[in-house]
Amino acid sequence: MARPIDRRTIDRLVVEHMPAALRVARRLSGNASIAEEIVQEALCRILQQWKSYRGEAAFSTWMIQVVVNVSRDRCRRQRPTEVAFEHLVSRIPDPHQQLTAAELSQQIREAIDDLPDRQREVALLSFGEGYDASEIAGILNVTAANVHTCIHIARKRIAQAIGIEAVTR
Repeated sequence: MARPIDRRTIDRLVVEHMPAALRVARRLSGNASIAEEIVQEALCRILQQWKSYRGEAAFSTWMIQVVVNVSRDRCRRQRPTEVAFEHLVSRIPDPHQQLTAAELSQQIREAIDDLPDRQREVALLSFGEGYDASEIAGILNVTAANVHTCIHIARKRIAQAIGIEAVTR
């Protein structure tokens, strides 16, 4: 079992990982103001529970887990999620192709919004934030196999929603 860390270290780690927490909250909530509220509430929880952090997982994983839990508690499915997935669509200078890319990006956002909660969280953390399966497993307190399954199913559902055949490995 890892040793507890001191309050100064927790404060430093919180500041260090604040941008990632805000990004994740923004992706989960779809709204900058709500994301700030989520992170603020998560910070309150972290400050109340910092002594429970033992360093067994990366601090970033623990902090993002708190953010996800706060987001869940706020009934995140009642608010639309706006995720910038334009990077999944190639950027093309032709105006017609840009319009098509923007429409495709919107379809992807809507498809992700329609996913069941766990698949949606996994998709946002994986596709949107670039976390790997083991990091997501730690954040969501599930197995890496479960994460891989969720990613696979999410990809298939998104592909079906936007009218393309899913690419399988």
